[in-house]
Amino acid sequence: MRYFILVLFALLINQPVLADESTDCFTKAWAHPDDGGLGLTRGQAIEICNGATNVNEIVKCYKKAWGHPDDGGLGLNRGQAVRLCTKATNASKITKCYEKAWGHPNDGGLGLNRGQAIDLCATVKER
Repeated sequence: MRYFILVLFALLINQPVLADESTDCFTKAWAHPDDGGLGLTRGQAIEICNGATNVNEIVKCYKKAWGHPDDGGLGLNRGQAVRLCTKATNASKITKCYEKAWGHPNDGGLGLNRGQAIDLCATVKER
């Protein structure tokens, strides 16, 4: 029993690292764009940052996803961008996956609708 408690305690010591990353992410996501933030609502900031392990990748993914297509973005609305980028660890892979999934089959894409493309690509992990 004592061994179990020591192991459990050792595992819990690592939790503040995730909490710090999640809170840093929330601060960045909820802050006003004029202050360098993403300007998300509290609910959206909580959703995109829950379990975050890489704030920079989440921010890069969101900015690309929400950005206007004329500026190199994907043109998603805020909710879609949050869904796509939650727990992102590799913004480039996630956004490239989305571009291929949503792209027209005549252009080498899969022809999925936005929701299907988000569902497929939000699960892309670092490989």
